[in-house]
Amino acid sequence: MNETTRIRSLATLRSSIFVVCSGVVLGGLAAPIWHATVTLPTYKVGSDGAASITETGLTQVFATDAMYSLIGVIVGFIIGCLSWVLMRRRGVWGVVVAGVSSCLSALVCWWVGVLIGPDSFAERIASAKEGEVVPVDFALHTWVSVLVWLLATMIPILIGSLVMAWRRSPRAGRSEPAAKASLE
Repeated sequence: MNETTRIRSLATLRSSIFVVCSGVVLGGLAAPIWHATVTLPTYKVGSDGAASITETGLTQVFATDAMYSLIGVIVGFIIGCLSWVLMRRRGVWGVVVAGVSSCLSALVCWWVGVLIGPDSFAERIASAKEGEVVPVDFALHTWVSVLVWLLATMIPILIGSLVMAWRRSPRAGRSEPAAKASLE
């Protein structure tokens, strides 16, 4: 391995580690934001010990996932832009690193958000007294929301790749059909 190849490999490794670590940090920072922007639905304990929730409360269950996805769009877009700036000349490797960074970011956000709590709903509802309201566990209800983070990460990379390909095209700026241009 010559010196130039070794230097490029080290630069790629440094960029890769930076993108992945940035994703993990962004995921950790996004968790408290996710937690602060969600209002958890509550169950009210009745005189007979039964717990009930309103229809509005049932819809709030999905608000947790929706806010997680919205935050994922923003964080994923940031990771995608960072990946494009640092790794646009690395080809497929840059896309793989961006994807790994995005998935780790989403999982860290999910994990930290759940750690913030509350959790153990069954224990809290069992020990609740008449008239108390008990919020549900802070949790993500579908893993599909994680894929939103990945999709949002790929958008800046896709747009950047398309713009670069268009700029390098020898026919950039022409408006004639491709079939006619290929005959020339």
